[in-house]
Parts: sequence; C-alpha cells; structure tokens
Amino acid sequence: MSFFLRHWIAAAAMAVLLLFSVAISGGQESVVGIPGFSPAHAQAERQLEETFRAIPDAARAESNLRHLTSEPHRAGTDASHRVAEWLRDQYRSFGFDTEMVTYKVWLPEPREIKLELTAPVTKSLASPEQPFAGDNQTYDSRVAPAFNAYSPSGDIRGPVVYVNYGMPDDYRDLSSLGVSVEGKIVLARYGRGYRGIKVKLAEEHKAVGVILYSDPEDDGYAAGDPYPGGPWRPASGVQRGSVMYTQIYPGDPLTPGGGATPTVKRITPADAANLPRIPTIPISAQDASVILSNLSGAHVPHGWQGGLAFTYHVGPGDSQVHMKVAIDYAERPIYDVIAKLHGTNDDEWVMLGNHHDAWVFGAADPGSGTSAMLETARALGELVKSGWKPRRTIVICQWDAEEPGLIGSTEWVEEHRAELQAKALVYINTDVGATGPNFAASATPSLKDLVRDATRDVKDPDTLGAVYDAWSEQAARAKREEAGTTRQAPPADPPGKPPLTPLGAGSDFSPFVDFAGVASIDMGFGGDYGVYHSVFDDFYWMKHFGDPHFEYQVALARVLGTVALRLDQADLLPFDYSAYGAEMEQEARNLATAAARQPEETASVKIVTDAAARFAASASRESQALAGISSFPQDPKVTETINRNLAEVERDFLAPEGLAGRPWFKHTLFAPGSYTGYSAEVMPGVTEALTRHDLPVLRREANAVAAALERAARRLDDIAHLARQTNASPVEGR
Repeated sequence: MSFFLRHWIAAAAMAVLLLFSVAISGGQESVVGIPGFSPAHAQAERQLEETFRAIPDAARAESNLRHLTSEPHRAGTDASHRVAEWLRDQYRSFGFDTEMVTYKVWLPEPREIKLELTAPVTKSLASPEQPFAGDNQTYDSRVAPAFNAYSPSGDIRGPVVYVNYGMPDDYRDLSSLGVSVEGKIVLARYGRGYRGIKVKLAEEHKAVGVILYSDPEDDGYAAGDPYPGGPWRPASGVQRGSVMYTQIYPGDPLTPGGGATPTVKRITPADAANLPRIPTIPISAQDASVILSNLSGAHVPHGWQGGLAFTYHVGPGDSQVHMKVAIDYAERPIYDVIAKLHGTNDDEWVMLGNHHDAWVFGAADPGSGTSAMLETARALGELVKSGWKPRRTIVICQWDAEEPGLIGSTEWVEEHRAELQAKALVYINTDVGATGPNFAASATPSLKDLVRDATRDVKDPDTLGAVYDAWSEQAARAKREEAGTTRQAPPADPPGKPPLTPLGAGSDFSPFVDFAGVASIDMGFGGDYGVYHSVFDDFYWMKHFGDPHFEYQVALARVLGTVALRLDQADLLPFDYSAYGAEMEQEARNLATAAARQPEETASVKIVTDAAARFAASASRESQALAGISSFPQDPKVTETINRNLAEVERDFLAPEGLAGRPWFKHTLFAPGSYTGYSAEVMPGVTEALTRHDLPVLRREANAVAAALERAARRLDDIAHLARQTNASPVEGR
C-alpha cells in the first residue's frame, strides 16, 4: 500500500469517528468528541476542562512573577535555594505531595572577567550593563559580571579574527579567503546556533579564545526600539550563557549517564568530553564595535555585515586584545522541586516541568513559564479540593541549573530512568513561557495533534478567538514572509495545520526524550524579546513589553492544564502514531534523495526507508484498529495494557549504545545536531554520517534506526491485535 493511501485511510478512519459525536437527548447540544475519550466520558471531560480554565488568574500570575524576580538567582547560589524553598511551599499549599531533591554538581562561579583592547589603542572592555532610571533592578549590586558558564580560566593575548556567527559555513567562507584562526582569538556574534557550538568549532580550528557579542542586527536596534524604549537589546546589553558542549551530553560534566548522587562515580574535569578547553567571554555590541572597527584584512563576505555603523572586516588587523577569565569551579548544591498530585493509578504519570534558576532576574526566562506552571498547579489543586481526583498521577517538576547545561533535569532523569520508563506517559515542558502573543510548540510526532486540539479550546487574549486560530494565522503569515528565503518549514506537518517543530535541545525536555524515551511537548507564547540572558530580563521589562497584563501567562496555564487533563483522564491515550509513521516515512524518503547520487550509500539508506515504510504501515493498522473499538473490555487491565504499550512505543526508538560518538543520546530518530546544538536533527546518526560520507558509521546508524522502527512496528501490531479483540463502547477521535 502506498504512503499516500495509508495516510488517507488513517485520516478517513479518524474523521469518521470524529463525526460520531455524543448526541445528548432532550434537545441538548451535541458534545464534540475528544481524541482518546469514550462518548460517555467526553462530556464530563469538557466540563472538567471548563472548570479548570476558569481558575488561573492574571493577578496571581503577576504576584508569582514579582516574587520570582525579586533577586538574582543563578544556579548554585543561596538565592536559587530560596526560590526552590518558596516553590516547594507553594506546591504544598496547592495540595501536592512535594519534596526538594538536592544534587551536588560541578558548577562555575566567576571571579574575574577582563577584556581590554591593547592595540592600536588601549581601552577597557567587558563593561557592565548600563542601568536605567525607572528600572531599579538594573542598579542591583548583587548582579554578577556577565560570563559564559564552563569557560575554562585563561589569560591570553592575541589578534582577533571576526568569524560572523562562527558556524560551519562561516569557517568555509574564511578558508576561501585564506584566513586562518589558528592561534587567534575569534569574535563571533550570537545567533544561528547554540553558543557552545561556536566555541567547539573555534577550538577545532585551533583558536586560543572566543569573544561572543550581540549584534544589533540580530536582537538590537535594527530589530526595533531598544530597551528601555522598547523590548530589544540596548547597546550595553550582554547575553550570558553556557558554553558546555551539551550536544555531546548535558548535565553534570563529571557524572555522565548517572545521577549526581553521593555514591555515583565521578570523572575528572580533564576527562569530561563536554567541557570546552579555550576561554570564552560575552560582551555587548558597544564593546564589540571597538574591536570590529579596528579590524582590517578582507572585506567580509556577503551576509556577514551586521548592524553597526561601519564596514566590517575579517581581520586579523590592528585589533589586539588581552583576555582574562578566572572561574572558580567546585561541587555546589542545586535544588529540584518535585510535586505530585496522586491519582487513582499511581503507576502512570503525566509530567510537567520548567526550570527555576535564572542568569539574573529571569522574568521571561524562566519566570514567565514558572508563573504559568504555578497557576496550572493551583487550578489542579482547586479541582481536587472540590472533590475531583486525578485518574493518573500528575507530577510537576521545577528544575534547578537548567541554564548551565540542563543539569537539574538531567541528573533527576538519570537517577530515576528505570522508574520513568515504567511510569511516565508524557513530559510537558515550558521555559520562556510568555514574551508576546505568538504561540509556538515542539513535540514528538505522536503528540502534535494533541497540542493542536487543546489550543482550539483556549481563548487567545488578543483576538478573543481560539489560540489555535491565532496560531494558524501567525503560521500562515510567517510562511508568506519566508517565501523565497532559504529558511525551511518543519518537516512533514500537514498542510493547513500550524506546524510544531521537532524537539532538539536547549531545555529540560531533552533528557526525557533523548535519554529516557518519554514522549514530550515544549510550548510557550513568544514575541519581541531582545533581552535574553541579560540584566534587563526583569519584572519591569515583562510589565512594559513582554506580557503587561499577564494574560498570556494565564493562557499558557490553560493550555498546559488542558493538555495535562486530556492525558490524565483519557480512556485510551491520544498518541497519534499514524502521524508519526507518515513523518518518518517522509524523512526516510528525504534521506534516499540525499543519497541518490552516491550509490555506495544507497544500500544503507534503503534499510531505513524499508523499515520506515513498515513502521508507517503498522501505525496505520494500529490507528484503524483503535478507531474500530466498539466497547471497552470487562477487564480494565486490557485497556491499561493498550495504554502502557502506547506510551512505550517511544522507548522502542532508543538504542542502548546511543549515537556514534555521542552515546548519551539514545534516541535514534531525534537529537540535537552535532553542529546546530538547539535545533533537532531527524534520524541524526544517519543524517550526519551521510553528510560526512562516513560509510562505516552510516551502516551502523542505519541498522540502529531500522531496528528501532522494527521494534516500534511490532509493538503497534500487538496493540492492533489486542484492540481487535476488544469489545465495549466507541472511543472518539482515533
């Protein structure tokens, strides 16, 4: 059966059952079906969700954020501990069974950050951010100097070479100009990739140090009015951030693969593959302009000119700098908060989370997400106080040390991996929760329609229509604007639906997906946000620009809770594997096209395309079989067995040996790219080996992907077989 015919049959089966709504007798309105719910339960779910969505409150969200941003609270500090204690107490007051989990991990503390231009003139750089009257927090003496976490200490001098964004294509451009960075200090602007990739590439090209800066073309005055007149980065703004090589593995550098408990085996920093070996420092645009304006050498290639008011040159030239970085590294405590709302079935978990540590005040990142999560939890607690009991246990996690390298979540997942794989159904993440009106989400393919469906039932604060409709219009507008550019749409999203991007890295969903195989979602509302990781990401910025009325934090709480309730209350878990199968089959076809001109690679790729076709066929059969259930079995254990298998399909995609060269990453279908960092690579082992024309690794990775798809296909066939034997009332939306 062809890919298109299978996809059409699965869609038709779903459409038929969606039309089979519950007609309420006595002239009442029909209740629209909800994927995964029997007709008997759909109406009760609608009522429960409406009650829930009426509870989150903007005034409470504002109060939450005011408290969360009351002091700088970087991971490893006493202030971060105070935030964790406050969060623990909040969740307890909502009725959650809450604990605070402590890990000791390898964390940096800046002691001295110094940069000076030594030629052609002497000028001190690495300036502190300029405070602004009216925003008292920008005067706070507790703000630490801007630094890059996991930079080693160093004291170096040398000429500077400008490398644009410092990504692979940029180094190819430099090579074509005959410019080498060996022995030089590179100056790279933020954007187009994770900062740790920029440092890794500089290290690979034998640079001795890295200076990172924010160019006004990317998030400053070229984008719009800078702070405090607008939401964009002012000239003195500095983007802090980690340069840990999280694309190799995230978490505590000294405990890869194991939770940082007192008994875990720790390696030495010299043996930690995810630690950079050259010093790095972040600076502002106004400091970078001093260096850039003194560079000579070739005029920059096309696309390298930024927003500063002079012509950029590559260098090296007259600009010489002295760079000193002194960092104190030690085992320091971090604090995760784990809150459980126990359900009737305590062996099935619906999980939500975001982090609580911040580079400075963290109003947007992560405070807006934390504020929304608190309102989600409070509303769920109110439902319990009114007599409702969750069907499954809801677990809400507030992670520490996300900013240095996803540490709190990674250590907890590593410690609890076996329990998670036995109990966790889905992990729902938010991070930068609200910086504007534009909803966006990423998800494993089986959960994309769950997110879309939930947003149909949440009101958009601006348009007063559904979030889904505003999201769809925004996506259509972005598609029109991108027409004719080189930017690519997310893979395999159906036409007419707002896209969800694949999950890469950059937030706390990564250990759940990449290491434990838990299907995951990441979501939030975005907008004009130029103060990322700076002192200006504070309460004043949020109140004036990001979410002045705190209505999008409330909207996010409503979406988070709606998705959680549908997973918690569903009769059959609403995983859509027909969509997953269609997406993987298309991605395999893309690989086949990429390999078409290299016959020696075709055989390996064919293993993947054949396995993807079998997985898609099994997913189609599973979808039809679940759609054909006429009633629930007498024994609820049969339904539990189906649900357990539905959740475990994602585990089937894990390879115990992990990706070649990156064994921490176990997922064969999704991982952050080795040279992208945050954005996802689909079928990463195969894709990257094909790009490098590495035949031995290509064969290994192709076999791993094929084996994973075959495992998942067999499980879906088992689900279909069990579903065909089932005999009770219809299940909507399959």
